[in-house]
Amino acid sequence: MGREEQPDPVTAESAESAEKSTTIAEVPIVEPPPDKPEEKVHTPPVAYRDDKNAEEKPLALAEVKGLTAKQKKKLAMKAKYKNRPKSKAAGQPKPTGFEDYFAEGPITPDDHDYEENIYSLDRPIIFRLQEALNRYQQKRRLLNERMYLFADYLRYGGVDVGAKLYGGVSERELKEMDKEGILVARSQANISFNKIKLKVDFELVVKGFLSSHFPDKVQPNNLETVQMATRTIKNWLNYLVFHKVASEHNNNIISAIYICELAEIQLWDNLRLLSVAPGDFNKACSFLFGGHYFDPEAEKESSADWEQERMKRKNKFMTQEIAHKVMKFALACTSTDEQASLFDRLSKANELHATAVQDIDGFEVTEIFMPEQKVRDFYNKHGPDLNPVGKLCAKACRNPDGVYVDLAPGEKLPNIDELEFEFLVEENLLNYYYTGMKVCTNVWEFNCGVYFYDEVFAAYCTFYTVLWNDLMLEWKEPRDLTKEQKLEGKEEDETEKVDAHAEGL
Repeated sequence: MGREEQPDPVTAESAESAEKSTTIAEVPIVEPPPDKPEEKVHTPPVAYRDDKNAEEKPLALAEVKGLTAKQKKKLAMKAKYKNRPKSKAAGQPKPTGFEDYFAEGPITPDDHDYEENIYSLDRPIIFRLQEALNRYQQKRRLLNERMYLFADYLRYGGVDVGAKLYGGVSERELKEMDKEGILVARSQANISFNKIKLKVDFELVVKGFLSSHFPDKVQPNNLETVQMATRTIKNWLNYLVFHKVASEHNNNIISAIYICELAEIQLWDNLRLLSVAPGDFNKACSFLFGGHYFDPEAEKESSADWEQERMKRKNKFMTQEIAHKVMKFALACTSTDEQASLFDRLSKANELHATAVQDIDGFEVTEIFMPEQKVRDFYNKHGPDLNPVGKLCAKACRNPDGVYVDLAPGEKLPNIDELEFEFLVEENLLNYYYTGMKVCTNVWEFNCGVYFYDEVFAAYCTFYTVLWNDLMLEWKEPRDLTKEQKLEGKEEDETEKVDAHAEGL
């Protein structure tokens, strides 16, 4: 094969230049007239295409004239991130004001002078609290569940709460308002003027809400809900102290803050106790002697599930063999010699029985004794499937929010001040008891001097307080129904007269 001839580069370049010169020569050149100089067209920094149906995009930087390098760089950044969707995971969530590390920031001298004016002691306390509520809602992010708990606390304290308490306000109206007007329009809380004569006691309201209303009405079932309620109220009380909203009640507010801290611990212990109470020994006594857990058709032989579920027996069925074993071990390790011998004699004679203690609603814990080491060793050696028991000393109590007792004229309830009990309770339950806890349950007494308690209905804190505020939550202003009936009667008479006049015509 022959080698292909390469074109001469000089010749090709000469031909190309000749072709270009020929093409340029063929196009006529038109010069602008001398009296009309060329006008410079100013192009805006960002321009868009004329086609409305097309997607709006910035024109290329080459089409934009008269920009500096800094402006071009800024325009390029805008064009790059303009249509990019915002990532939900980007960045941290906005602070709510309820974080553990949160602290009130310093205020300016102007704000300090203004707050001294609106929180002056010369103003009634309800006006100062209303101003604080308006500003507190602006400074905190009260999300759904937290807002529900905080609103429930405010209602319990006599504050009217509603999503649109002041009516709907449009954006246009908000723009025309000043700063104070916007605070009032967006507020969801209002203290009516007719409450100006009510007593103000922050500690008492916190005690009543967290000890009775919150566990009975809200019924929390986890630690997160308990912490949210107590820490939200504590945050609000700290706000009052920091901004000196009610300086004459400062000691009372600080006491209420301490109640919030104590309630967080005790409410969680109460919930954990209710999940495992009454314990193996008390359940065995109730099972055998006609209590809540009494079951005459239960199996007499033991079950293998009992040994496998040693720490989770609340919903496990108990047999007669297991119940007798639990009672004998507990009495052998903790009861006195007199009680043990009497129990053995009465049980052999089939004369052992139990009777319910009347005219009480439960007991209040006075002292707790954990199992001794020799008791633990005895259980580990002879009853490894059982939980060692300790002692729980208590005194009888009545629930102020319990069932009303209808007494005859002159009749009084018996005195229970000197009525004391000593219960046998497993070690895992004793960890949830504390001195001063109120437990609502039925108490039974054996004819050998041993007490046990039945199903636990409720457990309350040491500061258990019942207020009448619960009765006022659904209260509405009464209206005169007779006046409305009179007005309706007048309207009917006028209607009849008009109809009669029309018939006459």
